[in-house]
Amino acid sequence: MSDENDISKLIRLRESKITCTGGVVFIGDGNTGKTHTALNLASFKRKESFPASIANIKKSVNLEFNYFIFHSNIEEYQITTSSQIFIMPGQKGRAKYGAGLAFEDAVDFYFNVSTINQVLTLVLTFDLTDIKTFQELEYWLDRAMKRDMVKEYTSIIILGTHLDQKDALIVTDEQIESAKVFVKSFILNKKGIDVSLNNIYSVKMSNVSDEGLDDLKQAIYTSFVTAFSLQQLVSENNNLKYLG
Repeated sequence: MSDENDISKLIRLRESKITCTGGVVFIGDGNTGKTHTALNLASFKRKESFPASIANIKKSVNLEFNYFIFHSNIEEYQITTSSQIFIMPGQKGRAKYGAGLAFEDAVDFYFNVSTINQVLTLVLTFDLTDIKTFQELEYWLDRAMKRDMVKEYTSIIILGTHLDQKDALIVTDEQIESAKVFVKSFILNKKGIDVSLNNIYSVKMSNVSDEGLDDLKQAIYTSFVTAFSLQQLVSENNNLKYLG
């Protein structure tokens, strides 16, 4: 049986090119912008955003999937990260027969069918204008851990959406910073995993104006760099080149 923490099969090193992939899971209440955010991330490959005018996305009862690819460099190495994005339904528990998928149904489907079941980035999503969706993040994080989505290599992003609604923003920066500390403590107490605060990110964004979207993209990329220890990998391979 393979080690569930072994993600070595998700990375390839060829000459000066490194390619890696892994799961990015959006979790949180319904109507917090999970699907719209994923569509905007995926649209980076077309260098356009998913327009709000056609983004009248209703509350989903299905497991949704998308991806985005990010290119960068570490020293002379070309880095390509392919994020396999899964958007979990915001409905708690299980759905009635014929009603699609609620959260627990989607997790069953995800881990039984998906070939990518290593979650490198867990995105706890809430609405900056709705304090209840922020408070519910504890529930969603608890469910994620009980369904084994948080591993030693998993980074956490606390994502606040609807940043464009400046006059209606309720959740403060201080509350978000406190949430990062809470997430660290919660995972340690419940799972025994000591996640570094450096691997718990907070991002505020708007799917209307795209404000903060680059920050989210960078946080996801950085979580991949951390999970695969890419800086160390590059240094070790460069040392081997010099020795050769």
